[in-house]
Amino acid sequence: MRSDLMAKLTRTHCEDTSGEYKDVMISGPHDYLLIELRQEELKDTPDMTSITAEKMNLDNRIFALATNWLLKKGFIKGAVIQYEEGSKMPVGVDLQGVSLTPEGIEYEKKLG
Repeated sequence: MRSDLMAKLTRTHCEDTSGEYKDVMISGPHDYLLIELRQEELKDTPDMTSITAEKMNLDNRIFALATNWLLKKGFIKGAVIQYEEGSKMPVGVDLQGVSLTPEGIEYEKKLG
């Protein structure tokens, strides 16, 4: 993550409230996941399956919920959500065919 953005996100008060990062706020694991997906997508040979809950230090359910949120917002496409039998609670995800949508790319740019 860019150091100027990280400084803004980690400070309680920020003197500079204008410019590129004026309204930036990372609100949850879905934002971190989107950043990871974008960084992977930009590689010469991207492997979305390399992004895992374990790699991101997240519980599998949180990882699945974050992925599901990104899908519902239209920021990514191609993720396959796995659900608990008889439940609507996501418990796993397959990222093999994932890609960011133009909306997802624009949102990720605001995040860093």
